[in-house]
Amino acid sequence: MKRVLWFSQLFLGLSVVLAGTGGSSARLPVGGTPMASRYGPGFPEDDHTILTIDEALADKVERMEVEVEFGFGEIRVERGNPSKAVTGYILYDEKYLRPKVEYEVKGGLARFRLSTESRHRGWEGLRMRDMESPESELYFTTRIPLEVDFSCGLGKADLDLGDLKVMDLKLDNGLGETTLDFSTPNGVKLRRISVDNGLGELVARNLSNARTNRLKFDCGLGSAELDFSGETLQDMSVDVNVGLGSVTMWIPRGYNVEMEAEENFLSTIDTRDMVMKGRGHYRSEDYEPGRPTLLINASVGLGRIDIRWTD
Repeated sequence: MKRVLWFSQLFLGLSVVLAGTGGSSARLPVGGTPMASRYGPGFPEDDHTILTIDEALADKVERMEVEVEFGFGEIRVERGNPSKAVTGYILYDEKYLRPKVEYEVKGGLARFRLSTESRHRGWEGLRMRDMESPESELYFTTRIPLEVDFSCGLGKADLDLGDLKVMDLKLDNGLGETTLDFSTPNGVKLRRISVDNGLGELVARNLSNARTNRLKFDCGLGSAELDFSGETLQDMSVDVNVGLGSVTMWIPRGYNVEMEAEENFLSTIDTRDMVMKGRGHYRSEDYEPGRPTLLINASVGLGRIDIRWTD
């Protein structure tokens, strides 16, 4: 279900735009401005409603499952107070949207879920020009490991997971603009990162700080940049599947690269500063035994993959 969420959100998003344009410019999400400065201490105003989130972290909780489905709007996620499981807010227009927030604790496991849905069945009557896009900020504890499942449909997501203890990460980007960053090293070993990028734009920074050995990345019609920088380079297996989209991989010179590529005459793979060792097999020119190695398995349909090196 989650793997096709972006596709359904595409049609929902297009229905919003078509219903609301009416020949005039649609209202787009406003980026990067804190709520307090935009609305002042007296917000919400008019039809705006703010739902605050403030969940204390019980001593018995050992890990937390996090599931966020943000269909439309702007959201930011980053580290928070260690003694709080999660804090933050969601600001929305209650005439159109119905957010749902759940938090429960069973034994040593906590579960947090946030989702948004339209009050109009099938999004009928929803007019973008009449509605402020919802906005949310979430801050998670740095004390316990997190299993994160995040999906963004139409809008903008800024996820800085630096200093958190992310042990598993799934990310779906539908038609939005998503930035994933491990600005500082992950607090635990991360089992696997799995990313689906549909028709959107995705930028992933400092992937070596994620402290994972496995990355799976699927790109449909969208575009993506994968930056493997970080404080400590480490061996990593990377599976990249590209349909009609494009993926640029930024790789520090300190890495060895071994790449197996499945391509055809309609696909493009730019293997800059790499040497062909056999059919579909490439290796970095400055390969040195003993250095951290990226093992890349690439499959390209009608799209492209570009390898770029950073010092």
